[in-house]
Amino acid sequence: MFVPSLAAVWRGTMLILGLAAMVPATTGDVRSHPNPAHTYAAAVARAKRQIAGDDSIAAIGGSTILLTHGSRAPRAVVLFHGFTDSPRQFAALADSLYAQGDNVLVPRLPHHAERGKDASELARLTAAELCHTGDAAVDVAAGLGDTVVVMGLSVGGTVAAWTAEHRTEVRRAVVIAPAFEVAHVPSMLERPLVNLGAHVPNLSHRAAADTARPDRDPGFATHGLAQVLRLGLAVRRDADRISPANAEVLFLVNANDRTVKTAPVLDLARVWNRRGVPVAVYEFPDTLALPHNIVDPINRPAKAGAVYPVLEALAHGDHPPSWLNVRR
Repeated sequence: MFVPSLAAVWRGTMLILGLAAMVPATTGDVRSHPNPAHTYAAAVARAKRQIAGDDSIAAIGGSTILLTHGSRAPRAVVLFHGFTDSPRQFAALADSLYAQGDNVLVPRLPHHAERGKDASELARLTAAELCHTGDAAVDVAAGLGDTVVVMGLSVGGTVAAWTAEHRTEVRRAVVIAPAFEVAHVPSMLERPLVNLGAHVPNLSHRAAADTARPDRDPGFATHGLAQVLRLGLAVRRDADRISPANAEVLFLVNANDRTVKTAPVLDLARVWNRRGVPVAVYEFPDTLALPHNIVDPINRPAKAGAVYPVLEALAHGDHPPSWLNVRR
């Protein structure tokens, strides 16, 4: 009986991994399928169906948030939360925007904050599902307000950028630290690693759960992360032929971010700027020592007073504080 040598097994394994890294990861349908609500009542009915569905599976604090003033508002703001988090991440900001007259929707991303589940559930996430969530949120927002604003952090930032690129209803997009590329990974290896992460068996890392935040899924799942990055690749790929038709795009990055890279954001901003899109890139200085998740006040409660006014100003199209860096 032939028994392969260890070297032969190693070479075969490396060949398989190399081939897997060259085969593009499937993302499903990342095109937009608009179906905007034409009335306030229709928009609220759709949102309430989403909330009812969430309530049946979501952990406490993990359901979609809808805050309305009982009628169509001048502005509807959609807030997309980050990977492994939940709508509760944006709850404080949603309350503040609502108090200023906005109707606000914070949708739960697929497979997030599910009752009794952990980070391994995120392995089921696909880029197509993220696009569907973005589409559905803009559909609702179109009936909630005259001006649709989208804002998102990390994967939520990527979804916000995708909606600005594909949905004409979006008038302003605030894209916070989008998950385009992972920090500390050479850009030339990003695409092969994304392909590899999608094709090899999923690896999940489960961090200790916080009993005070059952809506969070601490840890990660490599299949889900690969799909998040694949959506970022799709947004940047499409930028050469699809530009935000009606949206002003405001990127917000963080000089102290150790999770995602800023360079791809600057590249995308330049592409859209050349195509006539009004784009600006603002940066929190590293002296603030902010984490990647700048939104959730549980991370840096003392810094929320610096962060939230910036987010509110950008959402409303106002000039942000002069101490913010402007990147080119």
